[in-house]
Amino acid sequence: MNDYLKFLEYVVPAVVSIRSLTPQRHPSARILGTERMGSGAIIDEEGHILTVGYVVMGARTIEVTLPDQQQYPATLLCQDFVSGIAVLQMSARDLPTVPLGRSTALREGDKVIIVAATDQTQRMASPGFISALRPFDAYWEYMLDTAILTTAMNPGFGGGPLLDGLGQMIGVLSLNLNSPKEMSLAIPIDLFHQVKDSIFAFGEVAGRRPRPWVGIYTEPVEEGVAVIGLIPNGPASRAGIEVKDVILELDSVEVSGRRELYEAMWRRYAGDEFTFTVQRGEEVREIRVRSMDRAEYYR
Repeated sequence: MNDYLKFLEYVVPAVVSIRSLTPQRHPSARILGTERMGSGAIIDEEGHILTVGYVVMGARTIEVTLPDQQQYPATLLCQDFVSGIAVLQMSARDLPTVPLGRSTALREGDKVIIVAATDQTQRMASPGFISALRPFDAYWEYMLDTAILTTAMNPGFGGGPLLDGLGQMIGVLSLNLNSPKEMSLAIPIDLFHQVKDSIFAFGEVAGRRPRPWVGIYTEPVEEGVAVIGLIPNGPASRAGIEVKDVILELDSVEVSGRRELYEAMWRRYAGDEFTFTVQRGEEVREIRVRSMDRAEYYR
């Protein structure tokens, strides 16, 4: 227990509360709201903060609060839609930091701890174990080749650090899963390591081909992939795809599941046109959809 308390002594001061305000007109406001709260971790003396992207998507103002009640404005340096991680920067320097570890060497059964903000100044920690390291795909055109699933429960706002037994940040907390064996999902920190030099230098992931995005929410079904929602005024919505359509084929190739759909789309370029073969009631029809870069839509 003493080691555990000592471990938190240097972690907690570097975990911030994030409050972001997004204009009502921004496309994300309809689902995520205009005022959002999150957690984040200061990772270096230059004031860079890691959090999860949905906390700050489209934000016009971002305020971070340290556990000692100091408040600072922050700016969104980069939102990486591929990983789901966002990087903020605040003006303050020489603050406590959370050391970054590596996620490649993680194993199921490893001890982990989540630290999160529960309000502007309070922080809570939740211990657990890694229950799985496996692929993860979600309904909003998002997929991780390897996600970190843990028995540790998120004790506060999303975006906080997932730490290993040495106190190193090995992931960014993303989702609450609320399953006894898989309470929380974290984004592996190595996805940040792969792009951090580019983000720090250019404020973006330079040289990476933007993935095509069409703005559909999907759920696997026996026949293919069902459309369960649409992004308003997104490419699929504008092209005429409707909720309850079942995607049978993409460019004349059978779609066997959601992961396969994403992989097929992402082999192409943002801006490419796709032909979706969908079943609508008793009718099968082809609908052409011009994809786009998701970052451009949510800019």
